[in-house]
Amino acid sequence: MKKWRFIDTGEDTCYSNMAIDEALFQAYDASCSMPILRIYKWSPPAFSIGISQDPAIEFDFKECDISGVGFVRRMTGGGIIFHDNELTYSIICSEKDIEGAYFAKEVYRTLCSFLIEAYRAMGISAEFSLRADKAPKSGWVCFKQKERYDIVIGDKKIGGNAQRRKRDLIFQHGSIPLQLNPGRYQRFLKNKIVLDEDGACSLSQALKRDVGYDELRKNLLIAFKSSFNAELVYDTLAPAEQSLRNYLIKSKYSTREWNFFKHADSAKAFVA
Repeated sequence: MKKWRFIDTGEDTCYSNMAIDEALFQAYDASCSMPILRIYKWSPPAFSIGISQDPAIEFDFKECDISGVGFVRRMTGGGIIFHDNELTYSIICSEKDIEGAYFAKEVYRTLCSFLIEAYRAMGISAEFSLRADKAPKSGWVCFKQKERYDIVIGDKKIGGNAQRRKRDLIFQHGSIPLQLNPGRYQRFLKNKIVLDEDGACSLSQALKRDVGYDELRKNLLIAFKSSFNAELVYDTLAPAEQSLRNYLIKSKYSTREWNFFKHADSAKAFVA
């Protein structure tokens, strides 16, 4: 049984959540660190965008400003996610922690296996998608757009996952919606045609009943232990990780420079 460090950081802002993910990834030392499972929530609700997306193409800044809805750029790829009624996880480990998975898609499938196991334990017939949709130039909503080995229920995608690699280190995080309500956030996006629920579902929709955070959390931890033969060691951020988190919030994730990232026109639109 392999020991994994388990960190539940609870509710936090969009800037802090992304800063914690990167702090844990940067501080990870494959020679001595335990692999990490982290879970968290978002408060207040906010958007995250993939590292290559242009916010000026995606967002109606006037509506966002009126409602006080913010966004943050992730260090991973993928599309837009509105983080509201959900559970988010992140995993930091080295290749040796998941033996037998070396290529990106193999790693992706291996790390997502505990999600499949948790969903099935809850009575959901979940499986991996074996096809990928062509990504649109704009309006790329992560919960709707399928990648190979995304998790689907029937033909509907549930949640979204993204990955980043650094030498033999692996970072992956994913969002699991307890409920989806496109009507709540579509006014903040310029491209509204993609926000139907034909291609996406939540846990509550899949089970035809309300599913709470605590129920999902319990099932995920059981499935994680089983999938990875893991012993979870409950922990909090170390002082060095907390300091790095604070630095990353101020110097990166809360800054216009990072969130508009190479998109000068976006920054001008935001100021206007």
